Amino acid sequence: MTDALRDRIQRWVSLQDSQDNIWAEIGGFGDIAAWHPGIDSVEVFEIEGDTHRHLTMSDGSLLLERLIETGPHHYTYELIDGPLPLADHRATLSCVAEEGGCHVFWSAVFEPTDPAADDIVAGFYEEGLRALRVAYDG
Repeated sequence: MTDALRDRIQRWVSLQDSQDNIWAEIGGFGDIAAWHPGIDSVEVFEIEGDTHRHLTMSDGSLLLERLIETGPHHYTYELIDGPLPLADHRATLSCVAEEGGCHVFWSAVFEPTDPAADDIVAGFYEEGLRALRVAYDG
């Protein structure tokens, strides 16, 4: 799939806490249910040596994602299975230091299979980042 046929969604939030403090709370592949209100639970496990997570969403739907890469303040993952109207989905969550705090960036590239895909992904990211802003900047 060429990038010309893929959509890209990018969202971020600035927080008034250090990169290390924020990443300690959100940086584990299984930590997302603790801060994203759209996720009820997460289970992290291995399949053939690769780390996966099984997400139970607040609407009852299930997602399976595979961790692709990790770094000091980022991780990249792909959607393996779920009811979203997209294919070939790859996303990165990262935290970057800035003066007076940090930025949390969440981005994805994917092939939409329905015109609503962009709004669904963007809305999910925005909901999670709003929750971080409330939790850390009140």
